[in-house]
Amino acid sequence: MNATDSFLVPLVDAGRLSGLKSGPLGPRFRFWRDQDGRRHVFSVYETDAAPDYSDALAVVARRTPAGPIALWAGPTGEAARAAAARFLAEEIHIHVMGEDAPESLRALMTPPAPRTRALSAGKSRKGGLCAPEKAATCDRSDHRSGRRAA
Repeated sequence: MNATDSFLVPLVDAGRLSGLKSGPLGPRFRFWRDQDGRRHVFSVYETDAAPDYSDALAVVARRTPAGPIALWAGPTGEAARAAAARFLAEEIHIHVMGEDAPESLRALMTPPAPRTRALSAGKSRKGGLCAPEKAATCDRSDHRSGRRAA
């Protein structure tokens, strides 16, 4: 793990295009490495200038001295701009999917389904220790002390 690994998105910054580092196009492109180790080139945009493509992956990134950190990945457009605002990101990186887009990137286009816990006897819908019929009168302080509500 290095300084630009993200805990939120399974992508790692893999640097700029080597032939363009010193030219004016250097800051416009960036490689990201997926969880399979493959590098993919992304176009870099300011958050308010990122285009909305129908079949493209957006990565919301924050700049750091060591390189960008991926904070969110998903579809381009309003979802990416909202994520950039929420995470106070400076950039949106976009990879236009080709005909043979890797599944590792396609999987990032759909956010994971929210995790749900199965309800069991003695658990409230909010995951507490109160029985469902007692949830309205349950004393939440009992949860912190480990006592089971009556």
